[in-house]
Amino acid sequence: MAIKFDKILIVQYNLLGDVICSTGIVRAVREQFPSSKIAFLVSPETKDLVNIPFVDELVIYDKGMPILPVIKQIWRYDVALLLDFKYRSAFLPFLAMIPVRAGLRHKRGLFMTHGIELPDYNYKYYITEYMAKILEDAIGLKLTADVTRLTVADATEADISAVNNLLSPIAGDKKFVAVAPFASNPVKNWSAERYYEFMTKLSDEYNFVIIGGKDDADKPFKIPENALDLRGKASMTESAEILRRASYLVCGCSAPLHLAVAVRTPILALYGSTSKTKWVPKKGAVCIQHNFSCSPCDRWYGRDCGNKAPCMKAITVDEVVEGFYELVKLYPNGVIEE
Repeated sequence: MAIKFDKILIVQYNLLGDVICSTGIVRAVREQFPSSKIAFLVSPETKDLVNIPFVDELVIYDKGMPILPVIKQIWRYDVALLLDFKYRSAFLPFLAMIPVRAGLRHKRGLFMTHGIELPDYNYKYYITEYMAKILEDAIGLKLTADVTRLTVADATEADISAVNNLLSPIAGDKKFVAVAPFASNPVKNWSAERYYEFMTKLSDEYNFVIIGGKDDADKPFKIPENALDLRGKASMTESAEILRRASYLVCGCSAPLHLAVAVRTPILALYGSTSKTKWVPKKGAVCIQHNFSCSPCDRWYGRDCGNKAPCMKAITVDEVVEGFYELVKLYPNGVIEE
């Protein structure tokens, strides 16, 4: 049976970084099917950030919300492309009687028509290329556009005004570097003391802006004199605007990294347990990582190190300073060119 692509539902019910990465797939689908209707199903927390021009309709759902309005919204679409592995991501299209439901089978195969098992190329492709390959293997959909190009919503006037106020203490000619020290999983975090030492070493050349969510605001983190602490003070769209204005971002494997890629800000990525191949953008980043015999490791199956993260502890301040200057040399204007 030939698959129709007149009405396409793309589902990404995962964390913020995954949602941002999925925009590469959404964009490629739009370019391949310019006349189709495309809906993007995400959680309420990410909707403002992915209010992007090549999506016709955002579908918002979260656990505890009424299901019936969502079912009506996506009723009898032609195909559902499931970019995550969540149970509800397959269940909702099943209830909406979407005839083709494709992606990773995981534990939801009962509700899918075209599910594949976890492939042996799990750590062999960049995340957006990995998603695209799963779709190709599942239903033969070969995306021809660049799936690595990520996108987030443009800043609103309110975002711009808010960020102007937030950044006013560091107004001046000196460039600023954004630092996102905290990931959703602490095992991915570099030492707070080493971040402080790194920023201090570069204090004559750069100011620093520390970003993070509300959950990060109270975590111990020493702030240098040349740094502005904005943890918990900016919304997601405001954080995107901060990163647009930053010359560079220094962080671990976390959502701000993918956000920076989307707004074309170069990144120095400090990686430990994470697969560099799968999660470091193919353009715009310098990555520092020490290879251990247990790398990459996966939290779903436990860690041999007992979450002590020797891979992150192996990264020295001098290495990060050297990596930062390598990044500056590669991207002297502080922009990832198209």
